[in-house]
Amino acid sequence: MPMKIASHNVEFLFVEGEHEHSGKTWTYTPEYVESRINHFAKLFAKLDADILFLQELASQAVLDRIINKSGIPYLSFMAVSDNYGVGNAVLYKSKDCVCDSVPATTSLPVFVEGDQDAIGARVWSRRDFVRVTTNYNDNPIMLIGIHIKAGFAMPIKSKKDVAYPMETQIDRADGLIRSEFFRFAQARKVRQLVDEQLRDPNASVVVTGDFNSDEKFAPYRIITGEIKTAADSLASAAQKIPESERFTVLNKGKKLLIDHILFSKNLEPSVKEVVILNKDLREHKNVHPSPAYVESDHAPLLLELA
Repeated sequence: MPMKIASHNVEFLFVEGEHEHSGKTWTYTPEYVESRINHFAKLFAKLDADILFLQELASQAVLDRIINKSGIPYLSFMAVSDNYGVGNAVLYKSKDCVCDSVPATTSLPVFVEGDQDAIGARVWSRRDFVRVTTNYNDNPIMLIGIHIKAGFAMPIKSKKDVAYPMETQIDRADGLIRSEFFRFAQARKVRQLVDEQLRDPNASVVVTGDFNSDEKFAPYRIITGEIKTAADSLASAAQKIPESERFTVLNKGKKLLIDHILFSKNLEPSVKEVVILNKDLREHKNVHPSPAYVESDHAPLLLELA
């Protein structure tokens, strides 16, 4: 039975009102929100995916309005969000899909056998992953929608959750180290979920979302698997399209592929089509305090299985 799987970072999709993200308070006017609802309703109808993963969704109410305008009778599920209500979500057509919210936390490796992991235990989930389990061609398939933290520095916080300024070089260095540990923990959790699923030789996996990493960076490599010859390493859907078209964001004129759809090797014969809808992608930056750009700064991806 065919299956179309898509993913899109919708760039802080809030309801009307004032909302905090990226360290600032933003005002979302009714007109702006309505224009975004119209945009995404048309986009989702165009994608017409059986399972559509979303990142940076911040309102179930807005999502419901998009679904109604799209004309597609989607069911929806939103994973546990961050402190600002921003999280991962999924839309799906089949009632056979089972969805759950997976904390993006795991232990981290130690250097000496017998040591206890003191770092991974302090990493919080931030935004849970969303997991969908269903069947594809009468075999179990697990699909995971993820959003790996961006690489910006993370300040140390007080026990009352107050962030301290990073004013010196070592402050900044420490902030970058914290950030990478956070990203590594999230990526390792995905790898752990993949390993567990693929213990069943008949099972398959799809991992998709905003990785905030291209194929050279460690989070991406952790998720795909470093042992490329192993049966549990993952393949990239982007390899199915010309290299010149492999990008999901534009950054200072550079074309970057940081959103991905990965799949287990046993799905390779079933891949029918891969599309990145980046023809109209623009490099833009919303200006505080009022966002103006309707579309996202990420391109959606689509994988079709025969």
